[in-house]
Amino acid sequence: MNATTETRRRKTLGRFLIGLFALLGVSSTATTAQQALARQERTTPSATPPISDSTVSMNFALTRISDGTLCPLDNLNCEDQNIWWKNFTLLASNGHTLNLRSIPFPSVARSKNEFDSTVKNADKIIRRGSEMNSKGEQVGERALGLFPQNKGMKSPSDVPHYKLFWMRGANYWVITGEYLDDVLTLEERLKEEGLNAVWGWRANYPIRPD
Repeated sequence: MNATTETRRRKTLGRFLIGLFALLGVSSTATTAQQALARQERTTPSATPPISDSTVSMNFALTRISDGTLCPLDNLNCEDQNIWWKNFTLLASNGHTLNLRSIPFPSVARSKNEFDSTVKNADKIIRRGSEMNSKGEQVGERALGLFPQNKGMKSPSDVPHYKLFWMRGANYWVITGEYLDDVLTLEERLKEEGLNAVWGWRANYPIRPD
């Protein structure tokens, strides 16, 4: 009886020790995995970069001034030979190029015709409304649209692009840019500082007239 009891006791003790060692092994493995995961969380960068509103501090530099008539090169004596446009090439602080074009038409009707023609050429008109003066009187229209690529044209017109265009009486303006945020930021700057402010943005760049 004593021998049988001793044998059972040894078997029970053996099972206990085996179970204890197995438990310690699982605990050690879990701890190691948790430590490795913690190291990975410390060393792996976030997949989402911090969000910053770059348009708040965006600046524009005037890099080029060009002008010409509305007549095509193969017909310089067309009926629009006395209508001159002036184009301001602007470099945004984010490296994107925009154009601001001014056309002083001889009449309101001619300016309105250009506005309507631009609307028809858009792939999509994003917004359209009245252009008001400081007295709250309507003096024209303003619209923003998405336009198709123009192959053979200079940037940003050589890719799908945005145009903000407006008329105030006989005067007509167009902002062209590849990126909507750039166009809207330039719109706000011109509203705050006035259209003539663009002449003062040339300080750090040599002007290359075409």
